[in-house]
Amino acid sequence: MRFLMTSLLVVCSVSAHARQAVSVERIGDCLVLPVAAVDNHVKATFEVTLDKVGKVKSVTVVSYDPHSEAAAEAAQQLSKSVQKCWPPGVKTSPMRITVDLSKT
Repeated sequence: MRFLMTSLLVVCSVSAHARQAVSVERIGDCLVLPVAAVDNHVKATFEVTLDKVGKVKSVTVVSYDPHSEAAAEAAQQLSKSVQKCWPPGVKTSPMRITVDLSKT
């Protein structure tokens, strides 16, 4: 499967109790985007849960758009990339992050 590296808009949306946000540059430069995500202009929101030491415990797809099988698969692939690219030192959990390719 082909993967595409591209510039993207990553918007961090943090819960009301959060005190720190994930730096867009720290995660955006690392993300490997599936071609299907770019071709379908996917916008996906993920909830990242961390353990007590700040390591990623889980990444859950909260929502994605458009609502199609291809977008659902692309969102699942993006969730793996979000987990791989999560920066060290973040302690806030859970945290939501949105990868928005709808405007590319």
